[in-house]
Amino acid sequence: MRKYLSIFLITVLLGGMTFSLSNPVLAEEIKIGVVIKTLSNPHWVTMKQGIEDMAKALGVTVEIGSVPSESDVEAQLNLLETMIEKGYQALYVSPITPTNLLPGLKKATDKGIPIINVDELIPNDIAEKAGVKIRCTVASNNYDAGTIAARYIIEALKGKGKVAVLEGQPGAKSGIDRKNGFIDTIKKEAKGIVVVSSQPANWDRNKAFEVTTNILQAHPDLKAVFACNDTMALGAGEAVKTAGKMGKIIIIGVDGIPDARQAIKDGLMTGTVAQYPYVMGQLGILSAYNVLKGKDWPKSMISPVQLLLKEDLK
Repeated sequence: MRKYLSIFLITVLLGGMTFSLSNPVLAEEIKIGVVIKTLSNPHWVTMKQGIEDMAKALGVTVEIGSVPSESDVEAQLNLLETMIEKGYQALYVSPITPTNLLPGLKKATDKGIPIINVDELIPNDIAEKAGVKIRCTVASNNYDAGTIAARYIIEALKGKGKVAVLEGQPGAKSGIDRKNGFIDTIKKEAKGIVVVSSQPANWDRNKAFEVTTNILQAHPDLKAVFACNDTMALGAGEAVKTAGKMGKIIIIGVDGIPDARQAIKDGLMTGTVAQYPYVMGQLGILSAYNVLKGKDWPKSMISPVQLLLKEDLK
């Protein structure tokens, strides 16, 4: 099912360009180095599968590297620099922060290696200042993800109440965009809703539990939590449950990971703004392949997002 869904989404994204995953396109020893975040998060596990399936479909070789957690910034840089020395023709990177991979990416730029930046994007001004050339970006519209979550909460609360935001790793563009989309929409569309707290929980479930517990103690009348990823939303859900308020506080995450979908079914979370990491993984490898083949290829590709509630998961 996932395979056919991904083919449909890619067809839509590429404006009708189609290909068959069952008929590999012959490649001339194309090898792509891939650096993602951590396989301890199911989001990246799903992306890894998309990467591998597209590589197989195109007949290219990929090496996929990751680090133990989303705080291992130095380890991720070391991993990238090792891949650069191995001589891959293209690099697919999902940095932990906008800056942690810049030294390695500058080396790749100097060597003329095309860089495909996927999911966690490096802002253009930061890349240019560091002398890094990014050939193509692939990501969801993270600002829209925050907007979607905000509009659901506005409607559910009838425009009144206290809400909180759990931010991601400080400096991570995806988390910043999701937070800004959420807060901007609340300010514009619901004067009666107050964001009483917006704090980083570093994409971490335990940290999210701790932060949410503290927020609940300070604001016992809290009505909703927007977490900038599902891992943090799960931690928030556990804190709300521990406080005896399960089902009384709206909890929305982002990503659509399996654990979050189950938590929504169980009532621990209200919903998630689902991304399609499998499709992003495929588009990242497809982009690297076409760039290496010298084909005319867009500089930016947007992967879709969708709000999922309990009724959508039956």
